[in-house]
Amino acid sequence: MIYRNELFHNGPNPPHAVNGSTVADFNLLPGHRGLAAIRYLAEAAGLARDLGRDPWDFAVEIQTFRELGLTNNDLRWLICKGLLEHKQEVTAVGDSRRGFQPDRPLCFSENTCIVLSEEGLAFARSELVSLATRDEAAGLSSTASRNGRSSELVPKWDRERQELRVGKIVVKQFKVPAINQERILAAFEEEGWPVQIDDPLPPHPEQDPKRRLHDTINSLNRNQKEALIQFSGNGNGQGVRWVLGRNGERRGEHSAPR
Repeated sequence: MIYRNELFHNGPNPPHAVNGSTVADFNLLPGHRGLAAIRYLAEAAGLARDLGRDPWDFAVEIQTFRELGLTNNDLRWLICKGLLEHKQEVTAVGDSRRGFQPDRPLCFSENTCIVLSEEGLAFARSELVSLATRDEAAGLSSTASRNGRSSELVPKWDRERQELRVGKIVVKQFKVPAINQERILAAFEEEGWPVQIDDPLPPHPEQDPKRRLHDTINSLNRNQKEALIQFSGNGNGQGVRWVLGRNGERRGEHSAPR
């Protein structure tokens, strides 16, 4: 049986929840340990969502965080910030799915597993990229930059997998061909993801090129698994731009697949 995790905290002051105005100070975790954990957990949440499964079915074992370099106190800090939830796995041989029970407050064992809380998932979607970019600007990352961002934060179009990614996070995946969108993504990938490219779509006698480009850009912004990239026109209908960050599409809005 899967139980809902409870966040326990001691002392007179509750932990700081992440909301529209509160952001975790990851400078307290050297080496981007906290950001690495959030990225890993966001990827797990995306896999669960893609299959329509409970996020706890893809809960990450505590050994993974050890390999990422996080200490128990790092995890306690992230939990008290309201970003993570932890439970003890009690799955037995023969069970049809993973089972969990509440852990002792801020205590861990070899069976502890962790997921992003609702606040953590919202944080990963809206703040992760901007935090990493600010960290890089502060000199906390030695990765070479392109366009003011680390190579880790430059999108990647994987034609074989039909996936658009930022780091390990899948932003968009095509299950059916979407020729115009794929042409734009391929053009960005070929040119190394500059801030802007010219319209790469070939002329079509029965279509207005500006209208077609506009519709394709809208399609690129729709149905993103993680709304981390916003595409836009360049103002004259002849080019495409991109920026990292939430693209403004509300989750739950259903649009026709492209």
